This record gives sequence, structure tokens and C-alpha cells, in this order.
Amino acid sequence: MNIPIRYTTARSFLTNRYLIIAGHLTVLLFLLSGCALTPRVPLVYQPGAVVETLSANASLSISKGGQGMSSNGYLLYQRPGRMRMVVLSPFGTTMLEAVVSGETITIINSPERTAFSGRLEDLPDQGEGQTWRDARWVMDVEPPGTSLKNGTLTRSNRLGEREQVVYEEGLIVSKQLDNGDMAHYGDYVVVNGVPLATEIVMESHDGGRFRIRISEPEVNAELSPDAFKPNLDGLTVLPLAALRKK
Repeated sequence: MNIPIRYTTARSFLTNRYLIIAGHLTVLLFLLSGCALTPRVPLVYQPGAVVETLSANASLSISKGGQGMSSNGYLLYQRPGRMRMVVLSPFGTTMLEAVVSGETITIINSPERTAFSGRLEDLPDQGEGQTWRDARWVMDVEPPGTSLKNGTLTRSNRLGEREQVVYEEGLIVSKQLDNGDMAHYGDYVVVNGVPLATEIVMESHDGGRFRIRISEPEVNAELSPDAFKPNLDGLTVLPLAALRKK
């Protein structure tokens, strides 16, 4: 997969701040394994069917307060807890990798030959919409077709937060917390009988906006376990706390 990366603020996001955000967004991509969204026409899918493995092209964009960035790359996913996201330069070289395995995340800044590694819970807070907390919230979804078919459900989720969830045809359309944070799910497809979100937009109560979109997905194909092992040879490896220093 050879996809260009686009920058809207020159080098401003090639910093530790960008690495933190990218780490949060890699975690957020886990939601692709179960979320669904509003179909333009009824989709035929297997209720309860989930993504066991996924490989796809991916694009993401982040904006807040007049600043933003957008980039392209690819991602790999394996249920229940493995994810790899790669961001590419305009020349097809790797700029950034983020690998999640269980409760551990490794973020690699390839140009600087530096890696940051630690537990997911140790990712520094950005203060921009509480990205990490929002990511965990968006991940908290049930398999499609196993809850309400149509309508709105108000509930306390597994994170202990009150939320409103809107369903159509057994698929999640949106979720909103009492503080105003909202997640929208749109433009999904059915691949091998599995409904797959191809676009997720998060809007935080403090004005942040995050958009993730995937294309050319391959669902439930065999993936090599080595695909989720970061190559740290020749890299300086630092704890995640080092991301706070810039």
C-alpha cells in the first residue's frame, strides 16, 4: 500500500504532540471491529458478526482551534487486542508507526529513530477533548444487531458514564455523553457478512474534531503474528512519559 501523506500545517504535527495524538487514534481504530452506521439502503449482515482480522488503507484528520492535520497510511487489526497503524510520507517511506498489543502500545518516530513504549493507560493526556477517554468510550460497543433495532437508548455504559445511543436497523448511528462529546458512525459496508464502519467522526465538547476513514478493507483474512511486532532494532526506546517533554 503506497499512499501519500498530506500535511495542512507543514511540520507542526511532526512533534511529540502529534505522536501522542496518533497513539490515541490508533487505539480509536479498534472500534472498526464492531461499530456500524446509517445505511442508505438496508444492508444484509449476520447479527452479532464481528471483524476478527482487518487490513485496509486508512486516512485520518484532526482539527481544533483553526489548526489541523491530515494523513494517509494503512492499518492492520486482529481481535481481540492487536493493531498496527503506519503513516507514510509523500515518497512512500514510513513516518510513524503505532503498534498496540494487548495493554501495551509502541509509537515509532521513524525519521528520528526513536520509539516510545508503555501501557495504554500511560498515554499522556492531551487536554484536547480527553482523546484517550473518548477512544475508550467509542470502543465500548456491542456486536451489531444484538441490541435495539431502531430508536434511542439512554443508559450507563461499561465505563460508568451516561450516554444516549441511536440505532437504525440494529446498527449504531451515534453516541453522545452528557458533557456533549459525540461520536458519529457513517458510510459502512458489509464484507463477508460482517458490517464494517468505514468512517468515524468524533466531536468533543471543547471543539476538537477527529475523523478516521478506511478503504479497500479485507476482512477475516489470515494475518501473520509478526505483523504486530514492532521492529526496534537501532532505535532509542523511551517511556511514554517522554512524550510530555515537548
